[in-house]
Parts: sequence; structure tokens; C-alpha cells
Amino acid sequence: MPLTTFLLVLVVGYVVVKLIGLTQSRGRIKFLGLTIAAVIFFIMQLTALTNFFIADAFFSNTAAFIFEWGHIICLAFVLSSLAVFIRESKPAFAQFPMLYTGLPLLIVLSYLLVKDTYALKNWLITIYQGGAITVSILMYSVYTYRRKQYAIILSGSIILLFSYLLYWFVPAVNGPYTWLWELFLAAGLLTTVLGYEHADSAVITADTQ
Repeated sequence: MPLTTFLLVLVVGYVVVKLIGLTQSRGRIKFLGLTIAAVIFFIMQLTALTNFFIADAFFSNTAAFIFEWGHIICLAFVLSSLAVFIRESKPAFAQFPMLYTGLPLLIVLSYLLVKDTYALKNWLITIYQGGAITVSILMYSVYTYRRKQYAIILSGSIILLFSYLLYWFVPAVNGPYTWLWELFLAAGLLTTVLGYEHADSAVITADTQ
């Protein structure tokens, strides 16, 4: 629906601005992957919105290409960023090499092998999405247990889980009720980025006291 897609464009644009601010103000590489993913996702949603108003076969094919590859690249950067978060949560002596955090980017290459097989590529995307959300929920459950400031991020991850389940496992939602999972997606993204902003500031304040 154009209205919910427009809402997603606004929300994702806001998320991009917030993540850029976090990347610059904190100087942390862990926000870089999320920022790149958010920028790509913003382009995807803007393309999807434009596609509603341009009745052109070439543009529709281009939009489908951008959406497909943008989707998989977004997932790769999100997973890579989560790997950085996991690395930084460990004591310095237990941290794995930073190079390993780039391994999730290899999923783009794995997608090349199945891009012409509709069932397999959907299966891979389902696994990658589910994996990213599961890792996020598990990680921020542990973080929240240690510091309550992370509860907002955990809530955002749970909302994103609802969007994921509706999209992939409730077929009726992809008909006239597409707006439902899109609203959950928008709410999840907004809650998560506000959670990052709150938790990052709160933890830094606590650590300096």
C-alpha cells in the first residue's frame, strides 16, 4: 500500500539520520554496518513507493532488481554489525579478530548461486532474516539482564519478529493486509533505533560516573 510504504520511507529516513549521528558521535564501527543497511533499505522503500506511481515495465524490473539485491545486502550488513556488537561485548582477551565480523558479507556470494531459483532464494532470505532477528533477541536479552537500558532495543527486536512471522508465515497478510506487517516493521525499526540512542547514552553516562 502506498500509504504504509510512504510511512516506511519516513521512518527509515529518520533511522538513517539517527544511525549516522550515532556513528559520528560515538566513533564506533559497530554502527557503520547498521547505517549502511539503513541507507540501502531507504533506497529500496523509496523505489517501491515510486513504483506505485510509475506504470513502466522497465522501471518495474529495475525496482524489482534493486529490491531483491538491496534486501540481501542489507541482511549481510546487519549480520556483520551484530557480529561487531557480539565481539565488543566480550572482554578484550576473549574477542575474536575484527576480520571475522566481515564473514556475514559472504552471504551475498552464496545468494549468487541460487538467484535463479525462486524457492531456494526465498528459503535463504527467510533463514537470514530469521537468523538476524534471533541473534538480536538472544543478544539483547543477555544485555538487558545485565543493564536494563537495553530493554528498548530488545522490545524493538521482538516487534520485528512479529513483522517477520506475519510476512513469511501468514499468507493472508500479503494480500489486502500487507499494511499490517509493514506497520510492525516501521514500529520495530523506530523502537530499535531509539533504543540504541538511549542505551548508548545511558551506558556511557553510567561508565563515566
